[in-house]
Amino acid sequence: MKGYSQAILTAVLIFPLIALLITLPYMIKQYRKYGAIPFLRSLIVYSFILYLLCAYFTVILPLPSIASVEKLTTPWVQLKPFTFVNDIISAAGIKLNDFSTYLNALTKPAMYINLFNLLLTLPFGIYLRYYFNRKWWEVALLSFLLSLFFEATQLTGLYGVYPRPYRLFDVDDLMLNTAGGIMGYMVTPLFSFMLPSRKKLDELSFEKGKRVSFLRRTIAYLLDYFLFTFTLGIITPLFNIKLDMNIIPFLFLLYFIISTTLFKGQTFGKRIVRIKIANVDGKNAKLYQILLRYILRYLIYYGTYYIAWWYKSQFKAEKFTSLICAILIFISVLIYIKSFIDILKKRNLLYEKISKTKNISTIIIKDKKEKFEDKEIEDLDNNTQNNEEPIEKE
Repeated sequence: MKGYSQAILTAVLIFPLIALLITLPYMIKQYRKYGAIPFLRSLIVYSFILYLLCAYFTVILPLPSIASVEKLTTPWVQLKPFTFVNDIISAAGIKLNDFSTYLNALTKPAMYINLFNLLLTLPFGIYLRYYFNRKWWEVALLSFLLSLFFEATQLTGLYGVYPRPYRLFDVDDLMLNTAGGIMGYMVTPLFSFMLPSRKKLDELSFEKGKRVSFLRRTIAYLLDYFLFTFTLGIITPLFNIKLDMNIIPFLFLLYFIISTTLFKGQTFGKRIVRIKIANVDGKNAKLYQILLRYILRYLIYYGTYYIAWWYKSQFKAEKFTSLICAILIFISVLIYIKSFIDILKKRNLLYEKISKTKNISTIIIKDKKEKFEDKEIEDLDNNTQNNEEPIEKE
């Protein structure tokens, strides 16, 4: 049990790092597919990752020293099926005609180790059926492959780290792990009845994704910023260009204006998360609206800072220079606070109101479109039937 608790603790400690590495790709994928990231979906996905980490570490931990592994003379593989049954019977002294000996088996390591192998992949089967909508044979196959990965990890001595295996490659483990996955598939309704179905989760995500969240816009902005700085970092040394740091925000402004104009309301980042700039009616924004939107955003969020910087460079010796600069910076802080309040209250920002533009989602829900078309056909058929004149009998 100590080994299992160590494995779980290790997984819990490493999980935040794994979560940090996958969060941005995960968010991009969710925004591209659904347009939103509901909390319950994220909880399910991240708990699945934590479970896999726990399962993996229970297979490889505790790690022995290389010197101790070199001295091992134990077998590498066990290829005889159902050996675990004989192991349990021998360890517990089970007699087929004596039921009292059966209870003794529950206290033996041979019993609970094999029971653990059965339960190890039970959550795997539950996740596959509930969230990933896999059929029973797919669950069986994937459970077998997961178990094979675990056994291969042991057989290769942790992929060559050790000179030989320090744990046994056991065909019984393959059987028990596969059976555990199938068992998980079978018991899924006992756990999933209290949760929304995967279809319902998708519907909620699509519904929530109709409104472009600030986080979705932020991800788009960060992707644009990465592309811009990466491109700038290549071009400037390649052509030996020296740029004033105060010019870079202006170039960033040009990037937004040009790309949004050329690509019908989308920048690189917006295209990735599937949003675009449109007018208040949801149609393509006109050129003057795009110019007004980005120039106003530039002036509102950078204007006071640049005025303060310019004033200080021009009037260094003036008595009230520091005071005026402090006032300008204070105004800038107030603007950011006001914008933050607007974001929390899900209101359009000032430059959006003036330019009469907004971010809209470009995701088209095919299922709903098909249902709509089917309903149109059905209504047409009904109208046709209603308009038919009854034929009088002669």
